Amino acid sequence: MIQRLALASLLVIAMACGQTQPSHSHQVVLGAIYPLSGPQAPGGKQELAGVEAALRVSHANVRLQVIDATTPQAASAAVDTLVRDYHVPVILGTYGSTLSAAASARAEELKTVYWETGAVADPITAHRHYVFRTVATGSSLGRMAVTFSHDVLMPEYKLTTPRAVVVRVNDIYGQSVGGGEQDLAQAMGINVVDVVEYNPNAYDANVIAARVAQDRPDFLWDVSYLDDGVAIWTAVLNTRVLLKGAIGTSSAFCMPAFSQRVGRGSVGVFAADKPDGEIASAALSPAGQALLGSAKAAYGGPMEIPAVAGFVGGWTLFHDVLPNAGASVSAESIRVAALKVDVAVGDSINGGGVKFSGPGALDEGQNTRAAAVVGQWQAVGVMKIVYPPAYRT
Repeated sequence: MIQRLALASLLVIAMACGQTQPSHSHQVVLGAIYPLSGPQAPGGKQELAGVEAALRVSHANVRLQVIDATTPQAASAAVDTLVRDYHVPVILGTYGSTLSAAASARAEELKTVYWETGAVADPITAHRHYVFRTVATGSSLGRMAVTFSHDVLMPEYKLTTPRAVVVRVNDIYGQSVGGGEQDLAQAMGINVVDVVEYNPNAYDANVIAARVAQDRPDFLWDVSYLDDGVAIWTAVLNTRVLLKGAIGTSSAFCMPAFSQRVGRGSVGVFAADKPDGEIASAALSPAGQALLGSAKAAYGGPMEIPAVAGFVGGWTLFHDVLPNAGASVSAESIRVAALKVDVAVGDSINGGGVKFSGPGALDEGQNTRAAAVVGQWQAVGVMKIVYPPAYRT
């Protein structure tokens, strides 16, 4: 009798413990695909570190299964591995647009959520149901470069019919940014007199620079990667063409390595990109300022652009989506919860907010409140934000 009572008591205790244990106590395994080796490794590592900092700040019970991918083929294969072997409901990535295009397409086929934290090429979110992106699109960065040229540089130099040249890589990244530049320039009365498209793996920087000089532009809008961007800008400097403004974008001109490698030739150059961690307080709400302080503490050092982008993407997923994805986390529950996210502008640490385009939109899953800025190298290694005014440092 005593033994039966003891057994009954143990069963009651076990049942009580089972009832009080929250369903979200079980660790969720999520995938992550970033270039951690090869030429894009510096940015990929920073972006992943930003995601990991967001995980620490959020205290979410999540384990990241990370795979290094340096080619589109490897990125697509990594999706298969994460879904097949680890049964992940969502995969974060990818920093690079060509990597993301392949990985996100495969995730869409497998009905697994792909959570893009850094790549900007427009087609990544086009006609997709399971792909979400927290950063600005390439075309929006291109439009930012054109808007800055129109609103700031044209009045500064009293230009009425300026000439512009677009230099861009011939891939999904270059076409997205450069396409955005061409479309808005025409609407704003800026004459794009030439579009120089090149293969970043086989090009002659001097030939490109000579063509730019022959075009005699007021503005040069450049869409390059780091190595080719440095080579082309150095060649342009050697032609001594008289530009009113040179504005690059996210994968070259904005990077500290660009200024370090070009040296004094980088001073005065502009770059349209996502914000870094040295954002003006005027662009942040009190909640955004507090979160930025927590992000910097968790990151443990200066947050460059990829790190901030990674944190914003990770924080949105860990803090705003997963807690609302239900007791049984799945790709479908995450997708539904993501579409309900509503973070006000200024509450994200980059000065933006988060609201994804909904079902039926061409770019379903794209963050419509993503932040974009124009910075200028004002000394070697020293970039300051100059536009929009609220972000100016």
